[in-house]
Amino acid sequence: MLKKFPLELDSFAWSSHKKMQWHTSIQTLGSGKIRTMTTQLYPTWIIETKFNRLRPEEYKKLFGFVAMVKGAYEPFLWPDPTDNYEQNATLAEVAPATYQATMRMGEYVEPVAYIDHVKVYANGQQIPEGGYTVSDGIITLQNVVPVGTKVTADYRYWWKVMLKDDGIDVEDVFFNLHRSGSFTLVTVR
Repeated sequence: MLKKFPLELDSFAWSSHKKMQWHTSIQTLGSGKIRTMTTQLYPTWIIETKFNRLRPEEYKKLFGFVAMVKGAYEPFLWPDPTDNYEQNATLAEVAPATYQATMRMGEYVEPVAYIDHVKVYANGQQIPEGGYTVSDGIITLQNVVPVGTKVTADYRYWWKVMLKDDGIDVEDVFFNLHRSGSFTLVTVR
């Protein structure tokens, strides 16, 4: 089971960065035409952030978490502070009564595997919690809904990431006040 980054560590810097990368190969032919290729179905997301202020117990929790995942060794679940929630998301049916949770970036849609705080609706009516199960981003209804029923959901999603570097650093700014250096997270599948 993947470890979850501690939610109580939430003093992120406003200067955080998020980058999408596709690893596209580009070949230019003698005629000037180009050919492009990527072997990725989904992009690699690169998140760079830091903590502006950490109290002593928070910086110890941060170091403890990084030690638990052994730096870059073990992937973990990241609660991105800005991209972490879908509300009234139309779910794609992948099999009868089975739906895939997704995250949306404009018109782009990507499946997510780690969700919680789930509420499911059929034509706007909430389905009771016992009326569905959730596993690996798949929402399975206990009963098949009629064809044409709009199934939507609200949920928080987590990013599966690993540290790009093998550790993290924290600076003592003042008595009982610390801040981390920048650290980079990379999505993994």
